[in-house]
Amino acid sequence: MRAGAPLAMALALTGCATSAAAPPPELLTARAAVVQAQDNPLSPLAVAELRQAEEALAIAERVERERPRSTIARDAAYVARRRAQCSLLSSLVRANQSALERARRTAARRP
Repeated sequence: MRAGAPLAMALALTGCATSAAAPPPELLTARAAVVQAQDNPLSPLAVAELRQAEEALAIAERVERERPRSTIARDAAYVARRRAQCSLLSSLVRANQSALERARRTAARRP
């Protein structure tokens, strides 16, 4: 068991060294969600929500730089991810509302 201790310690130290440099998974997920919302072809239908997601991501990144791996940084990343999801959903809702209105107008013109 003692022979494996140096290897385990080396692996643990390597893991700590690499994880300190890499962004936390919550921030990576938030970034991916914002990019997905930005790339959404319906994003012009939810400009305000997209802007909120981008601002929330900027806050999350700033907090992560100031307080790496803190609960506050993780919470800020969570908020950014949820705002990006709200942007996607808002754009879908508005697109569906427009389609429904068009369908109603078309149906109203039929005899």
